[in-house]
Amino acid sequence: MPTSEMEFPSWADTFVNTWLELFWDETWKGEDEAIAILEREMIGARYSYIKEGMILKAFQLYKWYEQIGFKSFKQYCEKRLKKPIFYAKKTIEAAQTAWRLLTEGFTELPDNVSQAQSLRSSARRVSQECDETVSCWEKVLETSKSEGKPLTANYIERTVTGEELKPMANAKIPRSDWDKLAKKAKDMGKSTQELLREVVKDYLGGEKDLDPEPEDSEPSENTKVEPASPEVEAAWTNDLNLLLQEHSVTNQRYYDAPPDD
Repeated sequence: MPTSEMEFPSWADTFVNTWLELFWDETWKGEDEAIAILEREMIGARYSYIKEGMILKAFQLYKWYEQIGFKSFKQYCEKRLKKPIFYAKKTIEAAQTAWRLLTEGFTELPDNVSQAQSLRSSARRVSQECDETVSCWEKVLETSKSEGKPLTANYIERTVTGEELKPMANAKIPRSDWDKLAKKAKDMGKSTQELLREVVKDYLGGEKDLDPEPEDSEPSENTKVEPASPEVEAAWTNDLNLLLQEHSVTNQRYYDAPPDD
């Protein structure tokens, strides 16, 4: 059990207090009202990304990071929170989507950032003129209930857009270039596959027909990493570096833009 000699970080106080109340003082034991309170807390924890996204947005909007010595929101996320700016941006967007649904009266929301993001992007594909998030979520919940299928990010996308995921093609990439790409992706807070898809989309002029696949830091089964001749590797590396430099500049301009509401 926790003792007075143990030192915990300040943010862990809530966990220590919960442990004491549940297993030491037995504050909640056997009380119907206590059980109901604890159950509400568990359901709230299920949607904890909403609170996290709200706080992140407040730090970005009011520039609170400057009061604790950071020059930018990006620097605050990476140095203080140990999370990439890409993660913060997605969490903020997911929280905004879930909050919109909550204010519309929904009691069941996307379970995580991935599901909320899938709903957000799919609703925008349905209509660019008006926000169809509410109607799309109603459709997802009704379809999921009638089909008896669990909610996932892919299920949400297929239900809203009616499109099946397209098969992925194979690619042969020299191991040394894959390793360089993996390092670059890590520095940008992305998976290797994700960065590679973005680079390809940039090269193709921003086409939107490339579908996501599960993120990982190693080559997937469909990605064959094989040795290449010195001439082929040098040419491929040069093209890749040029694309990465262009992509990095574009991303930096995007992240440094003023925060949206």
